[in-house]
Amino acid sequence: MQSYYQASRNIETDQPNLVSDVEADVCIIGGGYTGLSTALYLAKEGVNVLLIESDKLASGASGANGGQVSGGMRRDQFYLEKTLGVDYAKVLWGIGEKSKYHAKDLIDKYQIQCDYKKGIAHPNHKQKYCSESQHYVEHMNEHYDYHDIQYLDDNEMRETSGSDTYYGGSYDEGEAHCHPLNYALGIAKAAISAGAKIYENSPAISYKVNDDHVKVITKEGSIKADRVVLACNGYLGNLEKNLTSKILPMNNYIVATKTLDDKTVQKINPKDIAFADSRFVINYFRLSADKRLLFGGGENYSQELSSNIVPIVRNPLEKIYPFLKGVKIDYAWGGKLAITMNRLPFFTTLHQDKVLSAQGYSGQGVALASYSGKIVSEKITGDGETFDIMAKIPRQSFPGGRFLRNPSMKLGMLYYALLDRL
Repeated sequence: MQSYYQASRNIETDQPNLVSDVEADVCIIGGGYTGLSTALYLAKEGVNVLLIESDKLASGASGANGGQVSGGMRRDQFYLEKTLGVDYAKVLWGIGEKSKYHAKDLIDKYQIQCDYKKGIAHPNHKQKYCSESQHYVEHMNEHYDYHDIQYLDDNEMRETSGSDTYYGGSYDEGEAHCHPLNYALGIAKAAISAGAKIYENSPAISYKVNDDHVKVITKEGSIKADRVVLACNGYLGNLEKNLTSKILPMNNYIVATKTLDDKTVQKINPKDIAFADSRFVINYFRLSADKRLLFGGGENYSQELSSNIVPIVRNPLEKIYPFLKGVKIDYAWGGKLAITMNRLPFFTTLHQDKVLSAQGYSGQGVALASYSGKIVSEKITGDGETFDIMAKIPRQSFPGGRFLRNPSMKLGMLYYALLDRL
């Protein structure tokens, strides 16, 4: 089945294949949010920047995700304060907040039509999580002066979500949701207008770091550049073996139902907001602009995306909305995101700073990955303070390293999926 986002895209950015040997100041590998945003900001600074994408632009997670424009990091401030200390946690919160507002700034500045709307609710699937949710809201109000978040009790959450399977939780009016593919292609269009050279269907096979340049080999050409940016996320493969034990690709799946009638729409989502629940194997959902339920749920770690997505996602959808049992599914698709052990982004430099990497957003990349392009470009053109702050986040390797990380994570996921059900 085709992706709903592909079917409803409103920007065309077809670019040629790279079929020759070329030179650039900076070569970016990866045409998702991070790569496209880096290309935009470098081109605006007059840098000769060239981006290569193995498929079509935003054909990976950037054009296939839940479209949630979240603030902060993937882990909440309680976790960050406990593991990294209050001061560092507050700095990372500030970067996450900047990323959220940066996304809206890009949308406004480049007039990207991507159905941007405010509001994300975080419902609890177990009653025992509610006291922590309430405490978290109070903590953010008091210690971060953040007042866009509020606590919803059981009745309020059920009324907001239209599901009796949920208890209380939080609602954040400062967060938002959008059409993620149109958002990515809007950034691509801006980058091309700014002078970035972009090549599609031009996978990087390998690269070699030399004394005075980096040589990137593609299927039909090559790039000689002063520096390389790795922005591949879940599609890194074995391109840089120093990173593969730190980043794990994960397949995630979404369906789009038929267009729903007004009564159903009013029942399941009267505020037209997005949802991301408390499960470890998270369910996330919202309405499309034409009133379909876009529902994401189910994930695995196989090399290839599943060819039988509908039953994987229909199961959690019908548990949350039993009255939608048997609803017609018009679109089903998946994409690879990249997770890290601590679910925090992984920024680093390699090979005497000739190679920069910003990856591992762990399912929270719409805002953070597109802001990372600005962070990476600043590291290249001068002030790398924010990049260096992000690079100080502790890096953990997956158990068993590069070769055993998938089997280890499968066992872990089975354990957490079981906990979700208990």
